[in-house]
Amino acid sequence: MKTTRYLLLAGVALPLLAASAPSIAASGPALSDDRPIVLAQSDEDRGRGGDRPERAQRAEKPERAERPERAERPERAEKPERAERNDAADERRQQRAQEQQERREQRVQEKREAAPERREAAQEKRDDAREDRQKAIREQRQDAQQDDKRKDAQEKREQDRKDAVKDKSDTAQDKRDERLKELREKRQDDRKDAVEDRKDAAKDKKDTAEDRREDRLKELREKRQDDRKDAAEDRRDDRRDAAKDRRDDRREEGRTADQKQRIERLQDRIRDERRDASRDKDRMNDRIDRLRDQRKERRDGDRVVITEGDRTIIREGGRTIIRRDEGARFRIGARDWREERRGDERVRISVRPDGSEVYTYVDDDGRLLRRTRRYRGEEYVLIDNRPRGGGAIGAFIDLGLPPPRISIPREEYIVDADTASYDDIETAFAAPPVERVERRYTLDEIRTNPPLRDRVRSVDLDSVTFDTGSWDVRDDQITKLENVGLAMEDAVKKDPKTIFLIEGHTDAVGSDDDNLSLSDRRAEAVAEVLTKYFDVPAENLTTQGYGEQYLKVKTDGPEERNRRVTVRNITPLLQTSQAN
Repeated sequence: MKTTRYLLLAGVALPLLAASAPSIAASGPALSDDRPIVLAQSDEDRGRGGDRPERAQRAEKPERAERPERAERPERAEKPERAERNDAADERRQQRAQEQQERREQRVQEKREAAPERREAAQEKRDDAREDRQKAIREQRQDAQQDDKRKDAQEKREQDRKDAVKDKSDTAQDKRDERLKELREKRQDDRKDAVEDRKDAAKDKKDTAEDRREDRLKELREKRQDDRKDAAEDRRDDRRDAAKDRRDDRREEGRTADQKQRIERLQDRIRDERRDASRDKDRMNDRIDRLRDQRKERRDGDRVVITEGDRTIIREGGRTIIRRDEGARFRIGARDWREERRGDERVRISVRPDGSEVYTYVDDDGRLLRRTRRYRGEEYVLIDNRPRGGGAIGAFIDLGLPPPRISIPREEYIVDADTASYDDIETAFAAPPVERVERRYTLDEIRTNPPLRDRVRSVDLDSVTFDTGSWDVRDDQITKLENVGLAMEDAVKKDPKTIFLIEGHTDAVGSDDDNLSLSDRRAEAVAEVLTKYFDVPAENLTTQGYGEQYLKVKTDGPEERNRRVTVRNITPLLQTSQAN
């Protein structure tokens, strides 16, 4: 290998040397033309040739030409002294050292200024690296979880497949077992049914005759009960008709000629005045429906106030009461009616046909403060509703009184106007309270405290009925007020300060608001009839509706005895002057 390389090298180098020989001869030192050229020989050539040829002797170098003598050099300029040169050199070295120092300090300062940025960059790099590591870890975990899920899903599918195969085999076996079980149970049930059917057939055959006898006896008992009930109803109807005839007879017998003439005039007056009003009957019956649309509710603290036309329903502390402005009743039969402002009060003046003047003092909300009558220069107080101690007008007042102890027969304590005579009603209105009254009370105290009202007797007008949803008193109901109206008229003639409270009540059927409004309007309608047809002055009457709050018969269903109007003489309870 080496021989080959040498040959290749000689083949390349020899032409190059031949091409460059003239230039070398021209520029190089003079060589002898007789100097041989010796080529390099490889080890193989040397081996073949035997001994190494002797190196050609070099031509002797010509003797160096004698150097010409040096021309005289010009004299050099005098150099500065060494001390001055050294000072300049030192100054330059110091300047260079100072510049180097300044450059080093500048590089140090630049490094210091760049250090925070490098640190931040390093921190950001570390944070990025940490986030990359965390992200890689999360991805690895997600991949691991996905692998686990895939593995679990695969295992679940495999298990489901195995379970399906097993269930399929078990289902066939279970079906066979169930069919066998059903067949066995059916055979047992058939045997039991056959045994029971034989027993029932024997029992039915035995009991048929006894059942027939019991059915006949039951029919006979029911027939006797129905016959007794029909007979009792017939007796009640007979008694009711007889009582009505007796009441009519007593009314006819107890009436004087003047009273009979008065009743006849009353009936003629009712027919004349009600003939035109009959056209509005349907509209009047629908008034309660229209009132529902007029109601507006607002809340004042714990108090709920519902306004409904000229009435206000107040709910507070579990109690409900309705209030209205009674000024409209004082226009009935009045020769003149006017209203004046006196300080913080409004005064309504009604001039009666006999020339007397009634003064009603109310606040800005129309609530009664006091009522007086002036006649022939004399003035007396009918009602003083101003609370003791300057309390609020119209507020709920709980006196905490216990129910009164009743020691008289019930028919004398609560008089039924439909069966009572004029004398019975007159006695009830003139009787003192059933218990001693500690003091006189305001009208609001009487209205809001049932135990206080129950201390005086009452007359119930159960027979006065109204059309559904209406508070208009029909023509055929006015004459039922005959004895009550005459007794009230006579009581006022005896004592002009007499005050009657007319209460309206309903049964528990219907909404609370409807019943409360309806009862209050019916009580006012009865008061208007008493003033218009029986000459009971409007100032001697006051009204209040209670709805279903005080049921006479405790029931949630319809009950005629709960749909009533009650009249009480509250004069013994009433405060007529704060001086009293």
